[in-house]
Amino acid sequence: MTPQAVPSSMHLLWLIPALPLAVAIVNLFVGKRLGKLAGVLASVAVACSFALSVMVVRDLLTMPAESRLYIRHLFDWIRVGGFNVGADLRLDQVSAVMIMVVTGVGMLIHIYAIGYMDGDPRYGRFFAYMNLFVFFMLILVLGENLLVLYLGWEGVGLCSYLLIGFWFDKTENAVAAKKAFITTRIGDTLMLVGLALIAQKFGTLDFTVIFGTAAGTLTKDAATVISLLLFAGAVGKSAQLPLHVWLPDAMAGPTPVSALIHAATMVTAGVYLVIRMHPLFEISGVALTVVLIVGLLTAIYAATCALGQDDIKRVLAYSTISQLGFMFMAVGMRAYAAAMFMLVAHAFYKALMFLGAGSVMHGTHDQTDMNRFGGLLKPMPITAITFMIGAAAQAGVPPLAGFFAKDAILEIADHSGRIGIYVLGSAGAFLSAAYIGRMVFLTFFGAPRSQDAAHAHESPAVMWFPLAVLAAGAATIGWLNLTPEGRLSEWLRPAAAVAVSGPGLSTGVLLAIAVAITAAALLLTWWIFGSGRVDRAAFLDRAEPLPRLFKNGWYIDQAYRTVLVRPSEVGAAITAQVVDAKIVDGAFNAIGAGTKRLAQAGRRIQTGYVRSYALAIALGAVALLLYVGVRP
Repeated sequence: MTPQAVPSSMHLLWLIPALPLAVAIVNLFVGKRLGKLAGVLASVAVACSFALSVMVVRDLLTMPAESRLYIRHLFDWIRVGGFNVGADLRLDQVSAVMIMVVTGVGMLIHIYAIGYMDGDPRYGRFFAYMNLFVFFMLILVLGENLLVLYLGWEGVGLCSYLLIGFWFDKTENAVAAKKAFITTRIGDTLMLVGLALIAQKFGTLDFTVIFGTAAGTLTKDAATVISLLLFAGAVGKSAQLPLHVWLPDAMAGPTPVSALIHAATMVTAGVYLVIRMHPLFEISGVALTVVLIVGLLTAIYAATCALGQDDIKRVLAYSTISQLGFMFMAVGMRAYAAAMFMLVAHAFYKALMFLGAGSVMHGTHDQTDMNRFGGLLKPMPITAITFMIGAAAQAGVPPLAGFFAKDAILEIADHSGRIGIYVLGSAGAFLSAAYIGRMVFLTFFGAPRSQDAAHAHESPAVMWFPLAVLAAGAATIGWLNLTPEGRLSEWLRPAAAVAVSGPGLSTGVLLAIAVAITAAALLLTWWIFGSGRVDRAAFLDRAEPLPRLFKNGWYIDQAYRTVLVRPSEVGAAITAQVVDAKIVDGAFNAIGAGTKRLAQAGRRIQTGYVRSYALAIALGAVALLLYVGVRP
């Protein structure tokens, strides 16, 4: 499409990522002098990006459905022989949804952070990192080629490291930041190999060329290898089994960071990547099956782990891992629109719950242990009500957004003949509602179980206003996709095909089953954790070893430490103390000592007397004459 054929607002597409970048640079250098204005500027930058996103998406809607694609060439990046990569941006149906989520939810998180981070000595630097995070995520989802996408991909990894370890004066925060960075590098390295194979196979990294020629260029085996390498990157970024271990520890960062990572930016990048590259995955077929299995296993595994956590933020962390597993389940069934809809719904209710958890911490002197909460509904009504709306949305209470998102995926599983997936997915949905109910009842109901809870107070308006907006979104965003063939699915159809449905249970029956599952889980958790009729301590003792197993994440992290980390530490210690100190340093020290001894020996003939030197010359001359005289 020529530049003249698109509305004028499209030419401003580059400003959407540029505004957060510009303000990030300003805050990085002069944020300390700006004081509280640094947070306001950062929030305004993301708000302006959101306004521009609304404009370009609105104008995209005015175009014919088959022509909703705009590519903005900024400059030539790499030109080597016939291999060209441009700094190009791509706006289509998929990227339009993503920029709305990133800038819209990101804006609310920035506003919340103005109050949450008030008084922090590095206030300006925090907002510089936050704006930089949004910039890189926008570059990731707007990139027209895989190299621009990878720039954003690595950029959000860098920003996650900076923000998770923002309070680096605490050792556990610094360790968590390194763990996140190193773990995601494993997947990123494999993904980079996949990009190299794509460049070798296609001679380009541009999406338009790859999608147009993939069917006639790639064999099924080649597509499988490339797709699995790309999926390895998605597994790392989206914290799926077995590279999930970094995300629970990422709670070490400030709560707005947790909300930004879990809801609007980094962890959704893996889902976006697979949806964007779905033509290659479909050629493979096997790769989509792998995506489905990994997503299903992760959804159930992480839900059990969430049931065993006492830290409210760790519950939400494992919840995010589980919810992302549901999204990958949908992708594995070719239900790309359903996965995107759950991504949008999840952005609202998970950002709401993370910010709500931060509000609870703010009102209880940074307390995170749910065993020390209780009765917070009365002193913190706005936080409690908005949090419970987000919780109900995720649990699948109709007519909130999560109900339609989750039910669409389970309906597709049933109607595509994957009965086993439907049953296991429904079990995952039951567990999701169970850990949500446990969290809500322990936090907001009953009597206060600590002085912090007894003296809790509501957060200021700058913090609860974003909660109210997100709660409204979590309650109403379901209208986008009331059925698997709803508005969002129709919007995405040209860019991401909708899964083919077949016979199965009727929609009414599936809805009734979904509601019954949610109701049963919530009633069970109310009976155990909210009614006061069950001795929780005795109940947990009887349930052992499951509570301990769930709390420790099935000991996968400990297994990694035993099998991988500790042997690596021992190997590094041997290398440092034996190989380097004894062998390498020893060899060079021996050479130095030998040179020193030679120098000392040579120093003995340096007497300073001319007669000694003359005698040596004479003796040398005699030796030369003798040699000449006696040789054959």
